[in-house]
Amino acid sequence: MNKVTLLDCTLRDGGYINNWEFKDSQITKILSALDSAKIDIIECGYLNDKIDKSSNTTLFKNTQILSKFLQNIKMRKVAMINLGDFDVSTLSERSQTLLDGIRLSFHKEYLESALDVAKILKALGYKVYFQPMITKRYNDLEFLHMIEKVNKIGLCALYIVDSFGSMSLKEFTRYCALAENNLEQNCALGYHSHNNMQLAFSNAIFLCTQNIKREVIIDSSIYGIGRGAGNLNTELIADFCNKEFDTHYEIMPLLDIIDTLLQNLRAKHLWGFSPAQYLSASLDIHPNYASYLTCKNANKITILKQILEQIPEEKKSTFDKKLIQKLHADFLLKCITPIKKEFSLSKDKKVLLIAPGKSTDEYQDLINQKIQSNGYHVIALNHISKFPCDYYFFSNQKRYDEFSTFLQPHKTLITNNLKTHIPSNELRGVLDFAKLAFIGDEFFSNVSVIMLNFLILQGFESVEFAGLDGYKLVEENYSYDEYDVQITLENIQEQNTLIKNALRLLKPKITISFVTPSIFEENTFKGALENRILANGGGVSLCDCHILNKKLPLKRFLDKRNVA
Repeated sequence: MNKVTLLDCTLRDGGYINNWEFKDSQITKILSALDSAKIDIIECGYLNDKIDKSSNTTLFKNTQILSKFLQNIKMRKVAMINLGDFDVSTLSERSQTLLDGIRLSFHKEYLESALDVAKILKALGYKVYFQPMITKRYNDLEFLHMIEKVNKIGLCALYIVDSFGSMSLKEFTRYCALAENNLEQNCALGYHSHNNMQLAFSNAIFLCTQNIKREVIIDSSIYGIGRGAGNLNTELIADFCNKEFDTHYEIMPLLDIIDTLLQNLRAKHLWGFSPAQYLSASLDIHPNYASYLTCKNANKITILKQILEQIPEEKKSTFDKKLIQKLHADFLLKCITPIKKEFSLSKDKKVLLIAPGKSTDEYQDLINQKIQSNGYHVIALNHISKFPCDYYFFSNQKRYDEFSTFLQPHKTLITNNLKTHIPSNELRGVLDFAKLAFIGDEFFSNVSVIMLNFLILQGFESVEFAGLDGYKLVEENYSYDEYDVQITLENIQEQNTLIKNALRLLKPKITISFVTPSIFEENTFKGALENRILANGGGVSLCDCHILNKKLPLKRFLDKRNVA
């Protein structure tokens, strides 16, 4: 039976989740837990000399900073270098550090450069773990050519790297056989997997149970932490080895890290299986393409697939943000529903836009008061509001499909990039998305921005918003039951920033007022509280008085109520 060795990459691969911003105390705690769990090899992070930080990160600009964490760690310790991110000519010799080895990762086109760097690392005394990213890109002859080169240098390990989490058992078996039959006996065979198609555990078990006459190294991370779909779980593969091979890994220190640290981290930075990550694996493309589209929170999975399928072969392996932005925009700008009649709003009324934010629950009396004044065109955005509305406007296919069964066609407005089962002439109006999705040269697909652009073209000089709260983390963001929500800190920050930038660009063209609290308006809480008090006939609660004393002089309220 081959010797199975576990390598944990929580502090390195897990760093894609939080931008490697582990606090020093957390780094120490995770290293201690892995050491107590008797995990054979602990990967401590990246060596990267292009960063400025020297604390609270697992991107280390030199081995001296890293070594301060390793004083009491007994197990084997390694760090990773992404080819090009660290000048190995400045690297200390192994005898002057507390590291045992270096993992060298590289893309296929830089194989020869990686081999040269591997020779330097070995000469410095390090065990070198050779990591050819996206191993599926190598055909059999290319993989054998790499093995031949590795044999001549005499490296510690050669890896099969399933970067996209898409390697089937058949493919994996072929690479394993090529390595076993051609790799020098003293060179270990490693397996690093992502879990987009939930194959990491099954492939790892297959490799562990084969009669391979060399050391086998299995990569994993605690709680499966890692970019997108994450990795193989350390606690699971360690438990499997204990039961099958009579190893003695301690599981409780790993569970304690999950309980005290990683569960909270996952609440802010989600990882694990998702339909989008499955698609990226099935199409053999970089997972960041699917992540980019997912964070837009507007794309049905069928739409997402159509966009991802347009990525050209030469762009699949590395993430090109400009490319996916263009493909996304081009897809949204397609005309699907014809515009058969122009829609316009009379300017004898003001406009009240009702977004689906949770604040509309608290301020419903004020909103109803405005609606009952009959002085507003009331337009709900991408949802069916609980308030009586004149129109229901949709620019998002996902939201439209969710509500379309319950919409009255004569009150429904959509943009022409949406597909509808209702004949366009039965709808109240179809708006030209391409004319409304730009502010200057910048493309925006948010429904509020689309409607604001429409109102500006119609000649309106002001508009009022209710329910444009802004996204919040781990809170209900909607006034209705909604399961498709923004659930990661990165998504929330990006969406809020996009909306804020759009409103900033549009403010010179139209006056935007907020009826309910919004993160997009300064002093918005003060203004919303003021509105609530006025709507209640001037009645002020003790709580409101406390807030008013801190936020706004009472005289302003008396003046606004025309009280002497």
